[in-house]
Amino acid sequence: MVKVNAPMMSLGASGTLGNAITFSIWKGRPYVRERVIPSNPKSGAQTGRRAMFSFLAQNWAAIAGVSQASWDDLADADVVSNFNAYMKAGMARWHNFLSPGSFTPITSAMTPSDNDITAAVWEENRIKVSMAGSALADAWGYVLYASLAGVFTPSVGNCILALPDTTIAAHDVFWTPPSVAVWYINIMTFDLDGGISVAGTEATATP
Repeated sequence: MVKVNAPMMSLGASGTLGNAITFSIWKGRPYVRERVIPSNPKSGAQTGRRAMFSFLAQNWAAIAGVSQASWDDLADADVVSNFNAYMKAGMARWHNFLSPGSFTPITSAMTPSDNDITAAVWEENRIKVSMAGSALADAWGYVLYASLAGVFTPSVGNCILALPDTTIAAHDVFWTPPSVAVWYINIMTFDLDGGISVAGTEATATP
């Protein structure tokens, strides 16, 4: 339903008419356009980027104040907040399949944890991925990858989860795949300074 303020097409109208055209206001000016249903792409690349975007956004608050302040110069150069500078830099690195960093400049002088997958098993409609390690080191996060083909090469396109790396004790995470099939799972860990591990031990989850 369209709501009209004064005669339609003059002062303003908002809403969608007949599932065909949408009235709205942009920068104080009324306009009309074809109704568009926003897409929600779930390609591998989109899923992989969303996973890291969520990780970065959710972990900003936990970064030490001195690390947050390290983004001042980049923020000033782009006239944005420190958070936005950190997000932009992190996603640019991830786009090139490099680990993001919690501070800048990134020198990759730290060491990620050695968490590795110990098992991947189906539990009803989801896969339980079990992992453990022996050294947490300068851990910040880990990325899980999945493929329908065995002995695969991890990439942004097959990233399924990016999560905080907080323990080397045995622990589990769960993932609901898009299809019930044999899935191959792998892991890479990354540290606070942009260092990322080699791929771990590939696990097979069979329904």
